[in-house]
Amino acid sequence: MSASTPSAKWQWLVPSQEHSQLQLDTGVAVQTTPFSPQQLVTIEETHFTLEQAQYYWTFWHALEQLHFSEAACFAATVDALCCQQFVRQTGHKSWGFNQVSQHFQPTIAELVFLAGRASMLAIVTNNYGASSQLLLLDSGENLQGKQLLAGQAVVVLNDRLQPALQQKPAPHRHFAKSA
Repeated sequence: MSASTPSAKWQWLVPSQEHSQLQLDTGVAVQTTPFSPQQLVTIEETHFTLEQAQYYWTFWHALEQLHFSEAACFAATVDALCCQQFVRQTGHKSWGFNQVSQHFQPTIAELVFLAGRASMLAIVTNNYGASSQLLLLDSGENLQGKQLLAGQAVVVLNDRLQPALQQKPAPHRHFAKSA
């Protein structure tokens, strides 16, 4: 069993005087997330739950497509899970990004590009109908030049997003013409 495999020992450490950000204690190591107390909802249950383990693997499998090292994949997966489970929902910041799609409805754990001055890679952590919460995997700038950092959570309208990985096209089937 890998150190990045969830177990009953895993526990969330809420920010305190000793540490200013939410952390995950795996029993082997402590993984610090980029999220401070002001960004978080009240965390009442600190034990790693079965639901969190299911989302953890969903995020892990999406992120492993990027060929990150195991340590980088683990860190990004924990950050995405924390973002989904504990980061306070904010209003969307879509005015800082280009509209690049019309009917795109991303799913949780989908890798997407966010259209700022340059496209930034992100993973969808929550859906809110016409908008989505993202965890940025790249740093970049929005259209007004505001710096955005990898590990930052942002909510935008779905029309500011496009899929990062193209779906494989369905095989073209040739059917015999009937007489």
